[in-house]
Amino acid sequence: MGSQPSKPAETKVFTPRTQVDFTNTLLAQLEQSTEGDYTRQQLASKYLEQRVSERLTQLEEETLKKFEDKLNTSLLSDNSQSNQEVSSKALSDKISHLNERLTKLKENQASKLANKELKQCKEVLAKCLRENDGQPLNCFEEVQNFKKMALSQ
Repeated sequence: MGSQPSKPAETKVFTPRTQVDFTNTLLAQLEQSTEGDYTRQQLASKYLEQRVSERLTQLEEETLKKFEDKLNTSLLSDNSQSNQEVSSKALSDKISHLNERLTKLKENQASKLANKELKQCKEVLAKCLRENDGQPLNCFEEVQNFKKMALSQ
């Protein structure tokens, strides 16, 4: 039951309407050829892998070159114009200057955030006072939060 296939294998034979004659050398060559669909598929995939690999290495080299150029122009822009050698003092000055700029940016961002929080606290207080008209003690917590935010600035 399990040893026999469920469907008998059909062999289809196509007979051409015209006479087809192949030379013996061609038939012998076809019989001895090891190339088939599978080997052609393997060769094609190998070719594609090779091309992709070449392109990736080319892109990697281009990216590294761009990165190095960008790095050289950003760190050594002052020194490269005067054709001086790079000194550790010049680099440390440049790094300290960049660190100062970074801290200033962080402070500006923090102050903007604090201003936003203060503004939000003020809006919450105003809303509470409008809702509790004539009863300002109901908004005691909001007033304390507003005072705390105002004093921190």
